[in-house]
Amino acid sequence: MLERIAAARPTFSATLIRVADVVTGNPEFTAGVGIVELAQTAGTSVGTVNRFCRAIGLDGYTALRLALASELGQAAADLDADPTGEIEPSASARDTVNLIAASSVNAIRRTATLLDTEALGRLAAAVHEARQVQIFAFGGSAQIARYLADQLVGIGIITLTSPDVTTAAAHAVTLGPGDVAIAISHSGTAQHALDLLSVARERGAFTAGITSSAYAPLVTEADLTLVTTARSATARYRGTAGRHAQLFVTDALYVRVSQHRASEATRLLDLAGQATAPYQTPPRDQRTRHHEAGRAGAGGTAAATPVVVTEQASRRILVLDPGRDWSEEPAVLWWWRPDADSGVEDPEGSWRLPTDARLRSDASTGQQYVLVSDSFGLLAAVRYPQGGAVAWSVNAGAAANPHGIERLPDGNVAAAASTGGWVRVYAASQGPRSDRHVEDRLPGAHEVLWREDTRTLWAVGDDLLVAYDVGGSPASPTLRRRASHDLPTEGGHDLQPVAGDPGRLWVTTVHGVYQFDTVAGEFVAGPPQGTALDRPNVKSVGTDRRSGAVLQTTPKPGNESDWCTDQVDFFVGDTHRESRTLPGAQIYRARWFSPDST
Repeated sequence: MLERIAAARPTFSATLIRVADVVTGNPEFTAGVGIVELAQTAGTSVGTVNRFCRAIGLDGYTALRLALASELGQAAADLDADPTGEIEPSASARDTVNLIAASSVNAIRRTATLLDTEALGRLAAAVHEARQVQIFAFGGSAQIARYLADQLVGIGIITLTSPDVTTAAAHAVTLGPGDVAIAISHSGTAQHALDLLSVARERGAFTAGITSSAYAPLVTEADLTLVTTARSATARYRGTAGRHAQLFVTDALYVRVSQHRASEATRLLDLAGQATAPYQTPPRDQRTRHHEAGRAGAGGTAAATPVVVTEQASRRILVLDPGRDWSEEPAVLWWWRPDADSGVEDPEGSWRLPTDARLRSDASTGQQYVLVSDSFGLLAAVRYPQGGAVAWSVNAGAAANPHGIERLPDGNVAAAASTGGWVRVYAASQGPRSDRHVEDRLPGAHEVLWREDTRTLWAVGDDLLVAYDVGGSPASPTLRRRASHDLPTEGGHDLQPVAGDPGRLWVTTVHGVYQFDTVAGEFVAGPPQGTALDRPNVKSVGTDRRSGAVLQTTPKPGNESDWCTDQVDFFVGDTHRESRTLPGAQIYRARWFSPDST
């Protein structure tokens, strides 16, 4: 059950996440209380708890309590072994596993009961403020030290450790007032760790120890000590429970330090996730699909870049894996639509026909956002991958018929509305409901696009492609036309960069697909005209910067909405390579789900 909740968590709204945190943080509590008490503990409503239960595939709260009670009872039975018993050579694999588990769980429980939380808090505050942290540990404890050091570095704390004594000594002499030194020793008698901790204290550093013995020399050497308790299952395997207890204490320390620097820790962890994402190995079947796509031709379907679509049948923004069959559930990597907990004004009335979605990143914080628009009025910025409540939103009204949205570097948002006939810049940086804006009239405005290289906001309308200068301040932006260009044919629709050619833009109209040279200030003769890419009524077009592949959506005859389709077409060069179909869908636009390809 807890694994099921964890798997569904990325789809939860902010209030459902609060319920999930209470349930997973204390399943025993959930199994023993009524729905009203759980709702109060989570700071939400009974209706939200019921929605949470349905979101994880249960009929209601009673089913959740029964499932948790059953699983907890089984876990208790599995751990009902004597944690101080001997593991005999003849023991079965199951008995061995249960005895080791019981020993480790009991060590953690006893440590949690006896741990000096005041000392933990003092050490966490000192680490948070430290110029640098050094951890002295050797032998088996060196693994724990390396783990803790990596955790602290990940949230921005300079931390050094080495299993080599001479290297550790060279580090120790750099310590001084305002620094922290931590020695980890299961026995509390490791002489090298004691000697280096003494050096650190002599140089004015704050010192701490982590040990399993309250009477060890380490306790008297350090300013404070965090003591673990670990009766081993057997002398032969004494280290196992002790290491788990040490890991528990270092995890508690790491989390307490993270709480002191929550914003910075979150920013750095998000950046680390983005940096390591390209190196994560996809599931085997996905690797096979990508391999086969690669053999089909350079830049074949989608490379590794997902695709985001505005799907009007389910009123959702869907991020899809182009390497999978879209009729299969695993193809959906992420989705969002507003609900009562999303912080959106009138989510039912302002969100019915989503029209645009694109991924953007805040260069200063690393936070990513999915910018979305809807024909019934909603314009919003949704944190990615968190989802849930919006970071910013306004309801521009169904009469305006918003069709395009873009994020500007200062946190403001540009938008285009076709029926309203306007291009606006909203002062979104000023708050989650800031609707202050500046406007320019552009009949049939369908899309906006920011180009950082020229600091230009582009917009396309019925007859014109317009370049804007955005000035003023984040709180009071200005919008001024720099240049206007007649479209080759009427009915401008989409506007996107030609990835790999920074001077060009894709422009579509009801009659065809074109490219515009922003340096020369003119539409380019030749391709895509006369190729498979040149089709009427193309609603969206874009180049994937990684593979060079081009995607398009165009209305499909027989679709319930005559402006939608159930498929996205992929091209390599100017040749149609393949399509992906989402059964029953009404897709209006599709984009490559990458900040530099949309």
